[in-house]
Amino acid sequence: MSGEFAVAPVEKAARVASLDVLRGIAVLGILMMNITGFAMLPQAYGNPLVEGGSSGANHIVYVIINVLFEGTMRGIFSLLFGASIVLLTGRMEKAGAGIMAAEVHFRRMLWMLLFGIIHWALMLWYGEILFNYAMCGLLLFSMRKLAPRLQIIMAVLMLLAAAAFQTAEYQTVAKKEVAAVEAQAAKASGARLSAVQTKAIEAWKEQIDQNFPNAEKAAKVRGWHSGSWFDAVVGQFETSYKFQWTTAPVWLVFDMIPFMLLGMALLNLGVLGAAASTRTYVLMAVVGYGIGIPLGIYELNLVLDGHFGPAAFAKADRTYQLSRLAMVVGHLGLALLFIRAGLFAPLQRALAATGQMALSNYLAQTIICTALFYGFGFGLYGAFERYQLYYIVAAIWAVELIWSPLWLRHYRFGPFEWLWRSLTYWKLQPMRI
Repeated sequence: MSGEFAVAPVEKAARVASLDVLRGIAVLGILMMNITGFAMLPQAYGNPLVEGGSSGANHIVYVIINVLFEGTMRGIFSLLFGASIVLLTGRMEKAGAGIMAAEVHFRRMLWMLLFGIIHWALMLWYGEILFNYAMCGLLLFSMRKLAPRLQIIMAVLMLLAAAAFQTAEYQTVAKKEVAAVEAQAAKASGARLSAVQTKAIEAWKEQIDQNFPNAEKAAKVRGWHSGSWFDAVVGQFETSYKFQWTTAPVWLVFDMIPFMLLGMALLNLGVLGAAASTRTYVLMAVVGYGIGIPLGIYELNLVLDGHFGPAAFAKADRTYQLSRLAMVVGHLGLALLFIRAGLFAPLQRALAATGQMALSNYLAQTIICTALFYGFGFGLYGAFERYQLYYIVAAIWAVELIWSPLWLRHYRFGPFEWLWRSLTYWKLQPMRI
């Protein structure tokens, strides 16, 4: 079979329900992680001493988020993104699309890449991830038909390489600290510093600024949050551009692609489709949490004992990918147990609808938070303590869990999904059911 049917968007009846539920969990969980980036100075994400409070309820929230959820929602999203590549191209190929399957895939990724650029450049979310996901999608098309075992091996090797890279980075940061401390001691004793010693002090000061922004940098960020939309676009552009084009692409190899490969493998093995045995999911939860939680506590204590300094974060990062992988496995095992058992069916239906509209809900979170925290909206940037932000998160979750199923009663796609599909297939898609 060939023609338009072969390359048409997937019908609701053909969707994999467990993937939609997992996608719903992930898109809601992403806001739980991103909210500090919307509402506070960027460094406050990992360092509560910068802004938002570091004691009492604020400390408890910081501990829970960092031990149980840091990097995991991104990990689940990456798994699902990899799985979606296999699902969509496989469905088209089985329908006889032939080379059109590749054309549609690459067109889809290129539109996503453009959406990502608009998201960070004009919609003002510097932590946006669509841009880099699209680049991953362009690369991973050729790996979608590898044997699941090979995909898993490749993913593990990449994560081990990431751990090696982060270990080397810790050694570099530790050497910088030692050199700076020695130079500072020499300066305190009245000795004349060499050019190397002066450079060592400056290099360490720049390193510290990444965790503790100086007053000038903090004022600059607050400034573009307090003015007009145009002021914000211009003000944040350099920072966002540097992150999206310089820092984030490193994640393609060390952070995103390994999990996308795992998603491809777990889909083909039936795990993500809730088709594996109950024992498999119990084992995933027990082993994942059994490794991930102790490692997360270990990493947290390193950061706390190091007073949120650069060397402490770098030291904790050595095991970050392993603890993140373990927690993702644990979360998946637990979630799929609930999905498989059909527990909390109304909530699962709401989560599935939220996941079916993941792109619209992801962008809606940005629109809502921008309106709340920027000066051209309500101007609430820096106005909340860390724990208070999660009341806002809960409110947005409630809105998305309610509006998603209501929208899908009347329409085939979320609004941004409809736009994406229409552009991908070069044809306006039917919207109303």
